[in-house]
Amino acid sequence: MKRVIALVVILMSFLTVFAAKSKVAVMDIHDRSGKISDKIIENATEMIRGKLSSTGKFMVIDRSSQQKKMKTLIGNEKKESYKQNYDKESQIPLGRALAADSILRSTISCLGNDCMLSAELVDIAKEVSTSGGTSKFTYDKTDLSSLISAIEDVVEQIAEMNTGTLAQMNSFPEANDQFSNVEADLTSSYKIIFDASEKSNVYVDGSRVCKSTPCETMVQGGKHSVKMVGRNMAPMTEDIKFFRDERIVFQMTEKGAMATINPVTEDGKPITNVNVLSKGQLLGTAPGSFFVTPENDRLLLQREGFEEETVKIRVKDGTEINLSPVLEFDKYRPYKGGAIAGFVVGGLVLAGGLLSMVAAEVMDSDPFGGADSSDAWLAGYTMAAIGGAGIVLGIVLVSIKRPVPAAENFTVNVSPNGAKVSFKYNF
Repeated sequence: MKRVIALVVILMSFLTVFAAKSKVAVMDIHDRSGKISDKIIENATEMIRGKLSSTGKFMVIDRSSQQKKMKTLIGNEKKESYKQNYDKESQIPLGRALAADSILRSTISCLGNDCMLSAELVDIAKEVSTSGGTSKFTYDKTDLSSLISAIEDVVEQIAEMNTGTLAQMNSFPEANDQFSNVEADLTSSYKIIFDASEKSNVYVDGSRVCKSTPCETMVQGGKHSVKMVGRNMAPMTEDIKFFRDERIVFQMTEKGAMATINPVTEDGKPITNVNVLSKGQLLGTAPGSFFVTPENDRLLLQREGFEEETVKIRVKDGTEINLSPVLEFDKYRPYKGGAIAGFVVGGLVLAGGLLSMVAAEVMDSDPFGGADSSDAWLAGYTMAAIGGAGIVLGIVLVSIKRPVPAAENFTVNVSPNGAKVSFKYNF
């Protein structure tokens, strides 16, 4: 009886474990670039299938079962046409036939040799994407280590694992307990392929061994300090024990620093709810902290009632930056209407005066006219003076600015005679 109970408990445990895992059908990668061979695509798809299974979070349907079901579903004569159809509507029925919970769809897109691997996990019942991932890689048909790194990165994103987990499982001895006590042969050299999430220089014990990853070099056995230096990524250093031929993958982080922005007025009072934008994208509101990079080091600060302010940040890796940019109150022209009237009326009167002076000049130049032009000259000068004064008045009025009242954030103070109006921000 006890054996029966124990067997039931074991079976229930297995059922619970398997029930918790999502059953996934991995579809062939769609190469939009057309530059990667069918054999490489097939092997890359198999690698995604294997990596996804190794996470322990999914039940992955094997390729042979998937191919057999596909033949049954669509018929042998349509097999080739189906292979060329990568849209979701065609792949979901296959997933249903395999009794899968989800399908994993992947695509490769390239600009030159700079490529992007994208993948999405589609829930078959709901027909919506529930997870996904993207990773850049450089395509080189003689060295596919960059593509392998991208596959690991995408699977980690889909499985919601820490970046570099799969690569460390395969590459770094210290990350796996079974290699922690391995003795390295200090007299031997090993073939090492270095790769990173961005093209980087590789330094071993301070000496550069590669100008650009991915690259292959020989490294003497034992523990060495390896440093990766990329253009847009923060330098990364690891102490690695070399005892066999292997591939070392570095998942680098973007260069940059945290910048804390606390906007203030000219008299040092804090301003809240200030929008912070970078290249047109809203990063958040200040006061607050933002991650800035050398490529996105120019921030635009916007707040109703204040003039826009552009802040240029000098980025130093790992250095926290504290800024208190001063925002000026936005201004408006309270006498804009009067200024326009001054320009228009003054311009018309000035034009009339000039015409009157031209007429007086014509009268003076006529030898047979004998008409008195003094009145015309007087009218011309008078009108020109009045018109000029109107234009000057318009210039003066348009130059007068007042702070803009921003909704409930300002109070209006009016002097007893009503001649002066000032706006004060409520902090």
